[in-house]
Amino acid sequence: MYTDAQKIINGNFEDPAFNFESTDPSNAQSENQAVTLQIAAAKYLGDYQTGWTVKHYHSQKAKLQHFIAFMGNGDLATGGRRSLDQVSANDVREYKELLQSTPSNAQKKYPDLSVIEVAEAAKQAGDPLLGTTSINNYIQCVSTLYSWAAIELDYQGKNHFKGRTKRVSGKSKSDERHSFSRVQLAKLFSSPLYTGCQSLSSCYQKGKTIYKDSSRYWVPLIGLYTGMRLQEILQLYVEDVYQASGVWVLDINTNHDDQKLKTDQSKRVIPIHDDLVTAGLIEFRNRREGNKDQRLFPDAPLSGDGTYSSTFSKWFGRYLKKIDIKTNKTSFHSFRHNMKDFFRAAEISDELSEHYLGRLTGKTGEAYGSGHAVESFAKAVAKI
Repeated sequence: MYTDAQKIINGNFEDPAFNFESTDPSNAQSENQAVTLQIAAAKYLGDYQTGWTVKHYHSQKAKLQHFIAFMGNGDLATGGRRSLDQVSANDVREYKELLQSTPSNAQKKYPDLSVIEVAEAAKQAGDPLLGTTSINNYIQCVSTLYSWAAIELDYQGKNHFKGRTKRVSGKSKSDERHSFSRVQLAKLFSSPLYTGCQSLSSCYQKGKTIYKDSSRYWVPLIGLYTGMRLQEILQLYVEDVYQASGVWVLDINTNHDDQKLKTDQSKRVIPIHDDLVTAGLIEFRNRREGNKDQRLFPDAPLSGDGTYSSTFSKWFGRYLKKIDIKTNKTSFHSFRHNMKDFFRAAEISDELSEHYLGRLTGKTGEAYGSGHAVESFAKAVAKI
């Protein structure tokens, strides 16, 4: 110590004793590379948990755990001890092959089997397998973890998942979901729910009552005439239905804690079609206000996953089956495809129709200006 002090007094700062940097520059990097998959995933999920819906959080967590279990040859704990840099390009290739052999709803059908055993069981049972989009979602989820780790954990290794998703062709993408056919729509809106049913619990059976104060009555109609996402409809508040410049509109926003939107572009104000006004939607809205209800559909409870749509979606699927129009390619989301078809038939511009549906076209020009006004949307909707 005294020797070093004398060196300081003498100003001998070039002495090797004053080289405070590590003689092994790889040490810091090695520490970062040694972060385990379990720790990285836990920190990543923790960072985003408050900004995600409960449903999305659990979805991302399940995907990460699926990959981590794969890295442990089926055991989650073993895979979790592997470090980020121990995942090779060959591991990614093998994981993609596993996903291509993995059935949809694997956890529900094979809850007691490992991710490796599930693939074999699905092969023997001839189960329907994950589609390209679902596989891409798994790959992208892990890739995002690595991108996050590079920023937040100073991970300097390779992200072998980057660029490994498979491009979905236009044809395959459109085949994932179908619009409802005219026959299906006619059958749906002339079914007991709209002409008279026994009760809400047996609304598929013919009866004498039309439950016009029920979300089950209005939500499909709003879906048909707006193309709104199911969650967007169910989370509406009474105050979100109002007149602007003489036009009744639906204000899709996040003004309340239980209102979540898929993207920033999803926030929009769209006109209510005259058919919905004629059908009594405004009177329904006023009855809710008269009852001092805050939400437009208080009979649609929040599900365990933090969304209003989960429970309603399951009921709607069952109802479609009961009236014999359910297919593997149709769901509530089909109304969005119908709305897009309606816009095309009316020769409405792609940009306007996409903005109406709460999406972007990806074209450079739409980054400029303040977007489409309610009046522009109203003119387009009137042509449908």
